[in-house]
Parts: sequence; C-alpha cells; structure tokens
Amino acid sequence: MSKSVRSFLSILLVLQLIIPYSVFAAAVGEFSSVVGKVKQTRAKEVIKPVVKSPIQLKDLIITGKASSATMVFSDDSTIILSEKAKLEIKEFLFKDKSRTGIFFLAMGKVAATVSKYIGGDNIFEVQSPSAIVGVRGTGFEFIEAVNVEKKNMATVSCTEGSLNLSALSPTGAVVSTAVLEAGQMAVIIGGVITISAIAAAAAAGSGATTATTGMSTAAIVGVAAGVAALGVAGVAAGGGGGDDSDSSSGTSTTPCTIGVSYGSVYSSGNCAYSRVTMSGGCLSCSWIEAWVCGTSSYTSYYRTSSGYTSPTCASTDTACIQNIAQLTAKSCQ
Repeated sequence: MSKSVRSFLSILLVLQLIIPYSVFAAAVGEFSSVVGKVKQTRAKEVIKPVVKSPIQLKDLIITGKASSATMVFSDDSTIILSEKAKLEIKEFLFKDKSRTGIFFLAMGKVAATVSKYIGGDNIFEVQSPSAIVGVRGTGFEFIEAVNVEKKNMATVSCTEGSLNLSALSPTGAVVSTAVLEAGQMAVIIGGVITISAIAAAAAAGSGATTATTGMSTAAIVGVAAGVAALGVAGVAAGGGGGDDSDSSSGTSTTPCTIGVSYGSVYSSGNCAYSRVTMSGGCLSCSWIEAWVCGTSSYTSYYRTSSGYTSPTCASTDTACIQNIAQLTAKSCQ
C-alpha cells in the first residue's frame, strides 16, 4: 500500500470519528415537493428541506400549519405528509432481493402509494401509537389523532390493494388484527377495529354519482370517516342501555344495530351525504346522515330523523368529527 493511500485512509478514519455518521449515510429518498413550514431533524440538527433534499434513515419530518411534504423513496414509493404531522423514517433498505421500509407516524396524516415488490422479502409498514399498517403495492391514507376523550385514534382508508391492520394497546402490544381491502376504511380506538366501506357512488338509477357531487375523493372519504365515527359513537351511546331509556321498544338491553356498510353517497347541490340506519330499539332515531358540503374546502355535519342538526367541522378534522358524532348519537338517546 502506497504512502499516499495510507494517508488518505488515515484522514478518512479521523473524519469518521469527528463527523457524525449521518454525514456519510446514503440517502433513501428525496423531497419532490415542500410547501410551507417543513422541518427535517437529523442527529439533533434541524434542516429546512427543499425539493431534491435527500432523506436519510432516522430523519424526523415535521410539517406546520397549512404545510405539506411529498417524499419519493428509492423503490419509487411516494408518501405525502399533510399539515401538522410528524413522521420518522425508522428503517429503509431496498436491494435486489429484499425491501424493508418502516415509518412511525406520531400524529397527523399520510397518503401513500407503495410500489409493488415481487420476488423477495418485503416489509413495508407505517406504525403509530394506535396501529400498524402493513402494505403490499397499495394506495392508502392513514390519520393518527387524539379524540375528545383524549384517546389515540387511527383512521385508515385503503384505495388500492390490501392492508394488514394491527390494533395496539396503550403499551404497544398487538391486541387485534384485520385485513383491509380496497374500498374499505377502518377506525381504530382502544384496540378495537371497526371496518366499513368507503363511501362510493350510488348504483346507476339511484339519482346520484360521485361525479354529480363535484367533490374530490378526499371529500367523499370525509363522508365515510364521519359515518364510521358515528358508528363508534352510536355503539358507545346505545350499547350500555339504562333504566331511563325512552326507546319505543320498551327495553334497555337490546343492542344497537348500526348500518355502517352503507356503500352509497347521494348528492344535493354542492353537498354529498350518506345515511346510517338504526334498529334494535336502543336509539330513538331511525336514521342519521353524515353530510359534506363545499366547492374547494369542505365542512361536515350530521342530521337525524328527529330533526337534529349538529355543529359543523372541517372535513379533515378527525377529532372534531368524532366529537359531533358523539353529540349526534346522544341526541338520539
């Protein structure tokens, strides 16, 4: 070995001792879009990313209000981080015969398109305090929030392929599992997974299609999120019964049957709505409707067969939707 080569290796070893390893780490992806206030934390250093900025293992990406970040990884998978969200790149390794991608969503919303991987070991997961989503060549949205009861709540929508869901206890243990297919969504609270269909266009002849609403897919999914939240709230309101029940059935022990597998969205002006039917006698309402209205931004609210109309929420505010769902269910007791 020549003297010059030995000198170069010595300098390199010294640099590795005094410069953090992350400086030498290979990028696993890059930003394709950065909007508003986005922070990238790496080895305690805060970076302001721009388009083409590299993404490395252990990076923590945080978005502020009215901000977003789009990331493209080395396997061509794309993750979009919405406002007020926090995502950590825990693991990412892409080789000829294996792919491992593990991300942790502490809060907020991600929308992802995961490239299909065939012919080797494949692990692609998004974890949160409430759930773990395992994906294969899939399009999905994942929201982690805190509901009005100060409990972690995950909402997962599968738009393509399928997802393996695991619900977590407060200690992080897996307590229940399910498979989510394209066109389905799940609400996960306290280890319980509630699955329903994503609101879709009504069948031909029903007088309504997604196109006639003039709304984006995100708004239609907002209807679904509202109805799923209502299903959880309805069970909470009606499941326990009570001696003061004034239901027409005359009994307080009959459980609610809630029709959350609705499958249709109807249009009215610049609004779309879906109806949940109630039976079993535990609630006084025979139906409750989840509405989304707007043209470029959307608001959500509920109506009931008894004439009650709830307060409104931004359609993207999962915690607010959960709150008005509970108020609506209580109005039907």
